Amino acid sequence: MNNKNILISGAGIAGTTLAFWLKKFGFNPTIIELYPTLREGGYAIDFMGAGYDVAEKMGIIPALEKADLDISKLSFVDKNNREKGNMNYRKIKQLLNNRAFTLLRSDLAKVIYNSIDQETEIIFGNSITKIEQDENNVMVTFQNGLTRQFDLLVGADGLHSNVRNLIFGSEAQFEKYYGYYTASCTIDNFPFKDRAFSMYNVPNKQVALYSFTEKKTFTFFIFSANEKLSYAYHDIEKQKQILKTEFMNIGWKCPEILSKIDSTKDFYFDAVSQIKMEKWSSNRVALVGDACDCPSLLSGKGSTLAMVGAYILAGELKQANGNYKIAFEQYQHIFKPFIDKKQKAAQSFAKSFVPKTNFGIWQRNFALKLMSLPFVSKLIFNQFKDKGLILKEYR
Repeated sequence: MNNKNILISGAGIAGTTLAFWLKKFGFNPTIIELYPTLREGGYAIDFMGAGYDVAEKMGIIPALEKADLDISKLSFVDKNNREKGNMNYRKIKQLLNNRAFTLLRSDLAKVIYNSIDQETEIIFGNSITKIEQDENNVMVTFQNGLTRQFDLLVGADGLHSNVRNLIFGSEAQFEKYYGYYTASCTIDNFPFKDRAFSMYNVPNKQVALYSFTEKKTFTFFIFSANEKLSYAYHDIEKQKQILKTEFMNIGWKCPEILSKIDSTKDFYFDAVSQIKMEKWSSNRVALVGDACDCPSLLSGKGSTLAMVGAYILAGELKQANGNYKIAFEQYQHIFKPFIDKKQKAAQSFAKSFVPKTNFGIWQRNFALKLMSLPFVSKLIFNQFKDKGLILKEYR
């Protein structure tokens, strides 16, 4: 096997999945992660399709089943908390042959992380500041001043990828902003409806609640903004203030929710964007997951597709016996056309994700009522299947 020593930047879903498969296929992966521990927080995700298939190959389905939020229904409510429409989650799972979970993004990351071979080197609290590569290796300088040599480097460091910035240039070249911002966190001692994911809308804004224990409640916010906001990416206090300004006076339970976000430890806030790149690799450096193919939360597929991309990249390196030139080209050839379709579908969905008028909210609620009809629900949820992507068996 050639090019066995591979550095992965990022201990998120893409990075840990890649490390799992590289180790399984005979490589020697090392993960470097900026944060001192695994990150907490992130929104709830629907886990299904090809990502479920990869998880099954990894043997982690039982652990994911334990982490499943087991949501009974998605309920849209008015300011007085009266239900105006709903979507039965358990019926959705039945339509998908029960090959689906609803997970906190951080819980999925933990399950994958715990499945990695214990011999895999993982460096927390450090990052890459400089990358040099030649025909034989990649020389990486870390934030702590150390320099190490690897055969290959993979950037699995998300929407705001440091590796992408160092190798391909500024984020602005590749980011497509879709006019929304989203936030999520868990708050304490705010019990809500049992097993129901409740969502409240006013034009251009949406907030959701789900209590997954008696003491822990998950919150999710999304709002539209015609232009990107000005704030420091790591300035959490400023982000919280933006959220309070947007939601404090819209009614429902928002004042109570917002009064608790200052004490949360897993606050997440970011723009809803896609990353669109023509080429996912440069010599001995490649990208995977949101770093190169972010479909955005509008797709409902970001985390699962990150796992799929990592599986394909590792598998193609295995199949090419470590020849990265062949493997990187094949990885993009197999996966990019599929990703392009998913990104396009998400773009179409963007306009209806958060209704911009009261009439639009009414239309959405009416459409949900129609989904109680079996033939309508089956037609819609066929769209969740990852058609056109057949995963190889890499041996």
